[in-house]
Amino acid sequence: MTPGPHQSDSDILDAMVDSIYAGIDEQPLWQTLLDQLCQTLTADISFLILRKPVPGDTGLLLSHGLPPHISQSPANIYSEGLYALDPFVNLPEGQVMSLDELIAGDSLQRSEFYQSCMKPYGIEHILGADLRLPEGLNASLRLTRSDEQGSFEPAQRALLQRLLPHLRRAIGLFARLQRIESERSLMEQTVSQLSLGSVLLDEQRNVLHSNRAAQNIALENPDILHLGEQLSIKVDHLAARFRQLLERAIAAHHSAETDVVQALSLGRSEQQLPLNLVLRPLPPGSSIDGQALPAVAVFISDPEYKSPAPVDVLQQLYGLTPAESRLATALADGLSLDAASEMLHISRNTARAHLRAIFAKTGVTQQTMLVSLLLKSVAAATAKLP
Repeated sequence: MTPGPHQSDSDILDAMVDSIYAGIDEQPLWQTLLDQLCQTLTADISFLILRKPVPGDTGLLLSHGLPPHISQSPANIYSEGLYALDPFVNLPEGQVMSLDELIAGDSLQRSEFYQSCMKPYGIEHILGADLRLPEGLNASLRLTRSDEQGSFEPAQRALLQRLLPHLRRAIGLFARLQRIESERSLMEQTVSQLSLGSVLLDEQRNVLHSNRAAQNIALENPDILHLGEQLSIKVDHLAARFRQLLERAIAAHHSAETDVVQALSLGRSEQQLPLNLVLRPLPPGSSIDGQALPAVAVFISDPEYKSPAPVDVLQQLYGLTPAESRLATALADGLSLDAASEMLHISRNTARAHLRAIFAKTGVTQQTMLVSLLLKSVAAATAKLP
């Protein structure tokens, strides 16, 4: 954004503040802001470094105007080595400063950093600020100019200073959103690995989100469940019951009765155990711009599904040998000792010897206890979905 002839300082500031908060959702992050900084403060290059680069952690370099061979690689030459030479680091927190305030011109021009990182790109003046956030994230904002452009003016420094509180808040929001998304993704992956399907419905009964386990269960039971824009039961008498339970859950959502839990069993063939559904209302929230919010969570489990722990994890948890781990996994998958020994191509006597060793190492005394232990173990959360 190049300042227009009739734009006031207030208009310019407002536009840049908007770009700071909108930049959280940009890809790459904060590109509009970095472009505006270059144009408004007449800089050649602007860049923002998040997670200060240290050995083993190159950080995240966001830039406008940097040469591609520096900016388009996570392991760029600045992060790999030139950062360690940069004299313009660890600035007073939240304070805009220029490079010439820290180091005299003659000393700078004799430095390796100047010869390697400034002179080749025509950089003579640098303005910047460092932010250190409670989330443990450090941010370094830098603007550069050539010798012909001269140093940055006081008014430009003042504008950048006014932007810093907003940038601090936006980066803090970004860090918290990243952490929440990471935690949500981990929990969803773990729930899916345990083959517990989860479906979030809004007040109109529309599906807002479903995890992989729920999608797999629906695909494997198309004559019972349909998971599309809405979650529906295909069996007539059960469908009516499900709609009734869903109505109650939505009503409980409206009245913030989140401890109301309802369950439904979906019978299958005689050879299969029924699917189990649990409906739970979610706390009411505040909608933004009419955005649909989750009202009810539906959890779906298939008792026929086994989630055996990976062999290598059992070895680490209980000190089992590879052969013992394979047998334990087969038993947890529902096989009898005879069937497991046949599948593993070992004799029954060998299988019984392995089983005694497994009992000794895990502390259980019965095969049913072993199966229960393995299926409830944290190792089950590492099993891969089909």
